[in-house]
Amino acid sequence: MEIKLCGVGGQGMGFAGRLLGEAAITAGFHVVQTTAYGVESRGGASTADILISEGEISFPEVRRPDVILIMAAKGLKSNLRGVNEDTLIFYDPGTVNEEIECPGVKKPFPFTNISLKEFGNGNSATVIGLGALVQATGMLKIETVEKAVRQCLPPRVHEQNLKALKVGQKLIEK
Repeated sequence: MEIKLCGVGGQGMGFAGRLLGEAAITAGFHVVQTTAYGVESRGGASTADILISEGEISFPEVRRPDVILIMAAKGLKSNLRGVNEDTLIFYDPGTVNEEIECPGVKKPFPFTNISLKEFGNGNSATVIGLGALVQATGMLKIETVEKAVRQCLPPRVHEQNLKALKVGQKLIEK
């Protein structure tokens, strides 16, 4: 499975990519995870590519994404390369104000507004999106991603991130 996470610096694209990668490794898959970001520490384009396979992976870049999570419009067009009619495209219409002009199955969810409502800030929007992505694809069990949260983060932030995953999961269960 080829997954691309796109946003801007500060939204946690690299962090979300690491969580997916760690969860997939725990589930017994081969994984490659790469990140790219602009020179700005916040506000510049940021992406994470995650490849998950039962076999060896020979090229470390997403070429034909199966799933994309878009959390900001910055760099949008360059992140849509290789999209096809079966690509699942999750996006936040509150932060992606451009038309997404490509084939694919587009699924808008107000991740940032949900994060503001649930947590009083937008910090968990990307993890909510990640929960929705994991639930919709069925590629990993949400419990495996929860285990990655516990492994990769300090205990003081476990509760909020675990809750954010569940909130995202429930968006798809409805």
